[in-house]
Amino acid sequence: MESTLSNALLLLVVGMSTVFVILFLVVTGGNLLIKLINKVEVASPEVPFARIQQDTIEPTKVAIIAATVEAITHGKGRVDKIEKL
Repeated sequence: MESTLSNALLLLVVGMSTVFVILFLVVTGGNLLIKLINKVEVASPEVPFARIQQDTIEPTKVAIIAATVEAITHGKGRVDKIEKL
């Protein structure tokens, strides 16, 4: 009876420590990978907003949206970006 209980406790300790070590390695590796990737700076080409705006939404719709925002906010609001859903 005593050997069965000691075997069970040994399996419990070995299993839990193995899980702890593996999870520790996963979390540490993930954090190191995140820090490494954040240090790498990728150069992305600048695309002017006006070109994106004209390619995705018709200019008449842009003018209507801008006029609506200006009318509702009494000239205090401004349309910075329009995204098509």
